[in-house]
Amino acid sequence: MNITKVKDIFIKELSIEFRQKFALGGIFLFATTVVFIVYKSFNNINPREWTILIWIIMLFAGLNAIVKSFLQEKKETYLYYYTLFDPIDLIVAKLLYNFMFLCVLFLIILGVMFIFTGFPVKDYGLFFMGSGLGIFGISIVFTFVSVISAADSGSSTMMSILALPLVLPIVLLLLKITTVSVRLLVDTAIMDDVMMLIGVDFILLGAMLLLFPGLWRS
Repeated sequence: MNITKVKDIFIKELSIEFRQKFALGGIFLFATTVVFIVYKSFNNINPREWTILIWIIMLFAGLNAIVKSFLQEKKETYLYYYTLFDPIDLIVAKLLYNFMFLCVLFLIILGVMFIFTGFPVKDYGLFFMGSGLGIFGISIVFTFVSVISAADSGSSTMMSILALPLVLPIVLLLLKITTVSVRLLVDTAIMDDVMMLIGVDFILLGAMLLLFPGLWRS
């Protein structure tokens, strides 16, 4: 893996995003609007509902954000990339960019939720550690499924069908970690779930790095 090329692709993705400010603003507006609608629907959200809603909102906002990862560019562009970059460099740069984007999106959702519903988390370290690991896993799934969708004539419907079942184990672990961090559940073995989440992330990452070169060349 060439770090310089990974950095170049990452900067290119960032520059494209800033040139398309309407798309960036639309995603953040979508997330903010969903939080506001949820708040107006419930009026008073208790900590148990908060732990569920934060990840449901994040999941669907993230899906809308990353669906364009490999769908926004034409196949001719990727043929050009094929002559310039190693496939591992490309997928790692895309993954890092999507992870950064989802982290920013998560912080915005968290901030809006804090304004309207408060912040019931008691164990900040556990919450943010679990959130970081979970968002990394979600980034891996959504990035790789975006590759598969692009290979299937750019079908965003295919991405939705594939992504949600694949991300389910990550979301279930996130819900448990968040529940413990809010003190709705006492679990002295919660670090086992954190290690399991790390394991899931590494398995998904390894599968993506193994399969992407073949998919890209096809």
